[in-house]
Amino acid sequence: MYKKIVVKNMKSELRGKYKLIRDEIKFKKNKNKKIEEKVFKLLENNQSKVVAFYMNFSSEVSTGKLIEYVLHNGKIVVIPRAEKKELFFYKINSIKNNLKKNKYGIQEPIKVNENYVEPEKIEMIIVPGLCFDKEKNRLGYGGGYYDRYLRKTNAIKVGICFDEQIYEGILPTEKTDIKMDIIITDKNIY
Repeated sequence: MYKKIVVKNMKSELRGKYKLIRDEIKFKKNKNKKIEEKVFKLLENNQSKVVAFYMNFSSEVSTGKLIEYVLHNGKIVVIPRAEKKELFFYKINSIKNNLKKNKYGIQEPIKVNENYVEPEKIEMIIVPGLCFDKEKNRLGYGGGYYDRYLRKTNAIKVGICFDEQIYEGILPTEKTDIKMDIIITDKNIY
């Protein structure tokens, strides 16, 4: 029990630290472009037809151009919607027409039952995080939404972040935390 409390406290401290780091990153536009280029290459080399993205919020890596690229190339884009502490992914055809802001200001798909996509149908999922380590561990926002969802899918899990969000060392983890398959930053791919 004591170890679990220590890990939770460490995670909480790291969340605050890396949110500040991310908020203060300079030249985000250029760095975002480098991340996009790497993700474009990954998408070209991988034949995934159904790709899940998060809608960026605050100072996260922007996903808009990636989503437009995937839509333009005839793949299916799915976006998460949080309901009762769970994520549900819905197909969209357009960022402008299929999304609206939730109470936290995050864009979510409008709930249309026929646009719901089951976890096993998603082939690649682009995952946000406050920080990652080189062992592909992820530190999220603390709600466990993505970790719970990632247990339900066999999709390739791709964490994207700015290089400053890579933790030197190994992040504290719990058995409920899910590792990424790939992490892409503006400088590296892990």
